[in-house]
Amino acid sequence: QFLPITLALCLWHLALPISTFAIPPQL
Repeated sequence: QFLPITLALCLWHLALPISTFAIPPQL
């Protein structure tokens, strides 16, 4: 149960900057 939690956290930390830079607030 510990491995999927750390994997999800790593994926979240990787996807957070990608989602913020891929969708800039220029509306």
